[in-house]
Amino acid sequence: MRKIKGKGIILLLSSILTLSLLMAGCSSTNEEVLESGENIITIQAYGELDPQVSAQQIIAEKMGYFEEEGLNVENHLMTGPDKNAPLVANGVAEVAFGSVYNNIAVAANNVEVKVLAPLANAGGTQAVVIRGDIELESAKDLESKKIAMTSGAGVLIAIRNMCEELGVDIDKIEFINMQPSDQLAAFTRGDVDAIAIWEPWVGKAVDAGGRVLFSGTEANLPEKQGAVHWIDFYMTVQVTDEFYEEHPEATVKLLKALSKATDFINQNPDQAAEIIAEEINISKEDTKRIMGKNSYSMEFDEQFIEGSNTMAEFMKGMNNIKAVPDFYDYGFPTPLEKVDSSLVTVSQ
Repeated sequence: MRKIKGKGIILLLSSILTLSLLMAGCSSTNEEVLESGENIITIQAYGELDPQVSAQQIIAEKMGYFEEEGLNVENHLMTGPDKNAPLVANGVAEVAFGSVYNNIAVAANNVEVKVLAPLANAGGTQAVVIRGDIELESAKDLESKKIAMTSGAGVLIAIRNMCEELGVDIDKIEFINMQPSDQLAAFTRGDVDAIAIWEPWVGKAVDAGGRVLFSGTEANLPEKQGAVHWIDFYMTVQVTDEFYEEHPEATVKLLKALSKATDFINQNPDQAAEIIAEEINISKEDTKRIMGKNSYSMEFDEQFIEGSNTMAEFMKGMNNIKAVPDFYDYGFPTPLEKVDSSLVTVSQ
């Protein structure tokens, strides 16, 4: 184990940055096809086997919402964002679902994308889990503890905000740089006192005897209980500039289908979780637990912008990007306004 120096770059970001610089050209996966005498577009949509990233993407397909809008969408669910990174970088993934972390990474490296809407705020899935045999009298007791965390992980934003609010000296916490699977192993062995992690690893750590000390949205600390606002971690849908320029009407239809899917998730959470669990091959119980911690909404509001800018500043501070891109270099609410103007409460 080695102590984090504050300048590590996680493997995902390295992949995004390197490939976005080295890969050039656009290899379109969209094609005009003739069906029943009408020209329709086939959209290749790339997401992840994740109920946070691709919930609406999956529901829109399974409930027929894409078809209702006259779209032929072929979903490709990858095992992680590192698999989508090269496809986004070279323009193959003209429609992609992922986190705002990824959006910022590609925008900071001049990959021309348009983030059309947030889909979910996953701040509640970013958490610190402490071993069940450790009792704290106050949050300051964390100053003497070892916490395993992947260098550069966004959950550090929540930790910083907790420390600032509760008077904890973050420099006195010993952070150990580990990948999630190694964190869980060290946690189970008792080599570390806590892990700073995200779902589904949070649930795995709880099953291993831990308890959630706090997340980005809820605290379970001696002096702080209940709702908090320590991190916004948005999942989004984006298209390449070229895709939007060629298919503006299809882009609006895509958002209409995703809006229907968002309503379905919020109105039928158990049914939605069951549909998604079957598609991504994880248990219904885990899917329901994870989805229950997310806020599924396509509101393009000031909180979304502020959360994105906070993430960008964090990434720059970790030397993961050279400069913070202006939000509207990649944020593009115009198509969403055509779907439902009430969802867009900011102006460019």
